[in-house]
Amino acid sequence: MLMQFVRVESGQGAWSATALDPGPYLEVLDDLLPQLPDGARAFASDADHYDFTASRCVKDLTVSAISLREAGQARVGAVIEFEPNRFKHGGPLTVVYDDVQNFSVEVDEMNSTTRIWPESRRLGSVQLDEIVPSALGCRHEIRMTGGVIIIDCADLRATWGEPSTDGIAHAHTHSD
Repeated sequence: MLMQFVRVESGQGAWSATALDPGPYLEVLDDLLPQLPDGARAFASDADHYDFTASRCVKDLTVSAISLREAGQARVGAVIEFEPNRFKHGGPLTVVYDDVQNFSVEVDEMNSTTRIWPESRRLGSVQLDEIVPSALGCRHEIRMTGGVIIIDCADLRATWGEPSTDGIAHAHTHSD
């Protein structure tokens, strides 16, 4: 499924580029916010979320771990841990999903001439994401350079880790 509003379009040819445009989503976001659950609303409306120059923009994060778990009370939970791009982000991002009804990962086909290095990421890096209301709560779609992740859930909570002088990242929510 393609995002409803955010545009991520890959060019064709030897000198192709990817066009990223959160503009259509940002134009309707004020109308969507009242329909989103609290955590999703806070994350989607963070001023830095789509600011490509901000240290808390989702663009260029990479997935370090994905986990699904039984959360009790007949609920499934999920967690995606994103590593920061060392040239851009101040720390990692962790997104915790509550009452997950759908969790899918689609991995793009690789070209037979693609160079693979030991540090190569199969899903690549985040291009952009979109959070929209759903009957359950919200749908979070994350377009990566090498695939897409889609989560339908009751709500989500995003927490950015901050680097510290002692070398240990300290987490706090983006709404702090």
